[in-house]
Amino acid sequence: MKRTTIGDVAAAAGVSVATVSRVLNGGAVREATATRVWDAVTRLEYSPNALTKSIFAGRSSTVGVVMGDLSSPFYLDLIRGIDEVAAANGSLVMFANTFLRPDRELAQIQAMDEQRVRGLIVTASESTDDRTRRMAVGGTPCVIVARSVPDPPPGLHSVSLDNIAAGRMMAEHLISCGRRSIGVVTSGTRPSQLGRTEGLRQGLAEAGLPLPEDAVTAVAANAETGEAVDTLLARRAPLDAIVCLTGLRTVAVHSALSARGLAIPDDIGFLTMDDFSWGPALGITVIAQPSYRMGQRAADLIVENPDRPVQVRFEPKLVARTSCGESG
Repeated sequence: MKRTTIGDVAAAAGVSVATVSRVLNGGAVREATATRVWDAVTRLEYSPNALTKSIFAGRSSTVGVVMGDLSSPFYLDLIRGIDEVAAANGSLVMFANTFLRPDRELAQIQAMDEQRVRGLIVTASESTDDRTRRMAVGGTPCVIVARSVPDPPPGLHSVSLDNIAAGRMMAEHLISCGRRSIGVVTSGTRPSQLGRTEGLRQGLAEAGLPLPEDAVTAVAANAETGEAVDTLLARRAPLDAIVCLTGLRTVAVHSALSARGLAIPDDIGFLTMDDFSWGPALGITVIAQPSYRMGQRAADLIVENPDRPVQVRFEPKLVARTSCGESG
């Protein structure tokens, strides 16, 4: 069936195409004329062409979202928060997954810019900052999620977690559970990982407990996790707990410990980032990020587009279960 055009609506309402356009865009017309136009729109089931509107506006109504790895539990609620706010403000959301590859990060952000998105939300690395800065200066509001940006220009905002606090919270909880020798699995040198490591080191140091360099190992892929866990377990000083600083590696680390016959928490304590739907069933203690609220706030900044850069920092939350040997 032929798609109804704006010309069909104009003919049915007995007005010009320009008049239909004014009515659809909230322009000033006589009430009787507007009523005829809306009656025709309803009767013919006319859908305005969003592409045409974006051409005349110079920008689409789509919010672009570039994420590092959609398999991470952190992103599920983040995306839900973004989508809820975008939908309430008449925007669709366009997602892109970069698989944590810098080349894909830059390519996806460039593609979003070429699509003239209403705004851009990204969890990309610092290598893309020049591009997002140019977009912000050019009038496209951008929000960096999971880290802050130094000296941001107007239009470039950030939503992040207090990662130092998250690391300190980990240290305090492990110490309260009687753990004294900690091994750490990270997923690289991103600011969030460095911040959590530093916070953990600070918290342990305050209790007189060191965090040696060889007790921290970075894992770039799940396939490397077993080897990393073996390296930590082979240290001369035996570990009584392992911390995973990224939810993305939680399953791999937990599986590696179980495959080596280690009972959690009797043989070794386990603490990780980000909560999971199946976390309670396994009794895994986590440091949770308010990712849903972070997504909402990121989308709010796109909609509000404040004149000055806004940097929002959320606090982490301990969800204590049994994996660290919690009593009671």
